[in-house]
Amino acid sequence: MPSSLTILRDEDAPPIRAAPWREVRVAFLVPTTSTAAAADVRHLLDEPELHFTPGLRHGTLALMPRRSALLRIVLEWEWSVEAASFAVHSFDPEPFTAAERDALEAWLRATARRLHLFEGALGRAVARVDHDVVRGTDTSSPESSLAGAASAARASDSSANASGTGRAASDDPWSDDARTADLATAGPAATTMRSATLGTRLASPADGAAHPVVDVTLPDPSDPGWEVFVDATSHQTLGYRRTLDDGGSAYAFSYLVADDVDDVTPDDLVEWHDQHIQRQLLVEDARQAYVHLLAGLEPPVSVQYTV
Repeated sequence: MPSSLTILRDEDAPPIRAAPWREVRVAFLVPTTSTAAAADVRHLLDEPELHFTPGLRHGTLALMPRRSALLRIVLEWEWSVEAASFAVHSFDPEPFTAAERDALEAWLRATARRLHLFEGALGRAVARVDHDVVRGTDTSSPESSLAGAASAARASDSSANASGTGRAASDDPWSDDARTADLATAGPAATTMRSATLGTRLASPADGAAHPVVDVTLPDPSDPGWEVFVDATSHQTLGYRRTLDDGGSAYAFSYLVADDVDDVTPDDLVEWHDQHIQRQLLVEDARQAYVHLLAGLEPPVSVQYTV
C-alpha cells in the first residue's frame, strides 16, 4: 500500500471533495446588557458585518454597515480600548448626520469594551462549537456540549490571554478581574441565551472509524508549509503534509503517512486536510456570530447558510 501521494496545486480541488452541507444550531451565553445594545443605531444598519480583531498591542473593530454601500467604520486602538480612534471611510462625504455618527461611535466603543471584557469567553465558546460539531452533533450549547470544560478552556488559552488593558463599560456587572471567567459563572440574572444557525461542510465522523477526529497542527508556526496530522483522542501522529514550492510559489502538496501507521492511507490524509479547512471556516463563522450577538446584533447573514 503506498504511503505517500503528491497532488499538483492545479489539480487540488477541495470544494469538489467537500462533504454535503450540514446545518448546525449553536447557542451562546451573552450578557443581558448586549440585548438592546444596538437599539440606538440599528436603523442605520442594513445587514451589517462586524469584524473584531483583538491583540495585545493593536486591536480593531471594523463595521460594514450597509450591504450596498462602499462604507466602512473603524475603531482602532493600541494597548488600551479607552484610547481607541474612530473613523468613517466612505465615498459619500457625509454618510451620517453628526448625531448618527456620535451614536455609532458610542455603540462601537461600548462594544469594544464588552468584547475585550469577554474575549476569554468568546474563545472558549468557539472552541466548544468546534469540539461538538467535528464530533457529529448538530446542536451545540453550553448545557448540551460534548466538550469537557477543561479541554475547551485549554483550546482557547492563547486567545484568552491576548487582550489589551481597557476597562469594562460602566453598565456591565463584571469587573476587569473577571475578564477571563466564563459567562456561565455570572448567573442567570446577568446573562441570556442567544443562538445562530450556521452552515458547514464539516462531515460527521464515520461509524467505526479508526480515527474519528483528526487535528491538523503546525509544529512550527513560522513554517506553515509543514503540517502534522494527529489523532485527537490518542494524540498519535498519523501523517504529514508538505507544501512544495519553487521560489516561494507553491506548485504541489505532498502527503506522507507516518511510520508504523498501518490503518491510514494518503487519501485519508487528503480528506482530513479538506475537513481541516472546513473546520477553520466553521470556527470563523461561529466567532463572527458570537461577536454580533455580544454587540447586540443578530448573527450576520453571511454565516446563516441553509442546506
